[in-house]
Amino acid sequence: MWGEKVKNVIILLAISVLFISLASGASQPSIKEVKEKHENKLFDIDGVSGVSADEVNNEIVVYIEKPEVSRKVPKVLDGYSVKHVVTGRIKALQATTATETLIIPAATYSRTSAQRPVFGGISLGNARFPNSAGTLGLVTSNNYVLSNAHILAMDSNANFVPIGTAAWQPGGYDGGSSSNSIGTLYRYIPIRFYSFFANNYADAAIATLTVSGNKGSILNATNNGFYTISGSTTVSTGDTVRKSGRSSGVTSNTVYSQSASVRVYYTSFKWAIFRDQILVNQPFIQAGDSGSSVDKDGKFVGLVFAGSDTIGVVSKAQYITSRLGITV
Repeated sequence: MWGEKVKNVIILLAISVLFISLASGASQPSIKEVKEKHENKLFDIDGVSGVSADEVNNEIVVYIEKPEVSRKVPKVLDGYSVKHVVTGRIKALQATTATETLIIPAATYSRTSAQRPVFGGISLGNARFPNSAGTLGLVTSNNYVLSNAHILAMDSNANFVPIGTAAWQPGGYDGGSSSNSIGTLYRYIPIRFYSFFANNYADAAIATLTVSGNKGSILNATNNGFYTISGSTTVSTGDTVRKSGRSSGVTSNTVYSQSASVRVYYTSFKWAIFRDQILVNQPFIQAGDSGSSVDKDGKFVGLVFAGSDTIGVVSKAQYITSRLGITV
């Protein structure tokens, strides 16, 4: 009789353990939840440049500046393995020092010269940062010039300049001056610096136009004509995207991550954390390509604004258009 009771107790305990296991499995956090839970602590590690969740391989991806940083990063987080990817330091990509530009013989248009009407893919800057240049992303359908905030709305110390600051085409680095003003800064998306808890989603700004502009027209790969961007879209990991930039012209490559958090340096010491960014494999962008419009099949994906030797960083269209009140 006692043997039968012991047997029943053992069976009940086994069933209880099974139910507890099932319950705990059901409540296991998703890989996205784990990434969001730990990313601020990971950014507190010197040399961590980004974090994303790889849902295909079920891994947390931690981007690091140097291989030796991997020793400081956990190998497992809440049951998910951690993959370390060396990217180098991620920086905003305006041209401020000697920068090579793509030379195309017999081209109709020069990306670094004054162009009227203006269009996407050419040099752009602002009067408060006269020794720099980035890229004019495009002319929006409601007739604004779209580019990065650090191209249209920041000075050399990554401080925001006053609304109404002149936009120059080309940028001062390419010989632009007050005589090359094409309009004035109208609106920018504020960026919060030096905070692991900041919710920055886009580096973008718009300027009013006082010259004519070709809406949605982007300089093509031969610098002899244009392709058009109209409407917006989203991308997935593995998709091929394209951009047209001041320095490297028209390039395409694949999306490495469709949603990463990254630390971007605007000066040697001034940084900001951005959430939900697209990462694109290099070669894709160079210094001076900041502000370039990225598209997939002619639809707006976002704006290039930062990168390293291994990845380019793109702010998503949804954050840019909604915050700036523009249509593409």
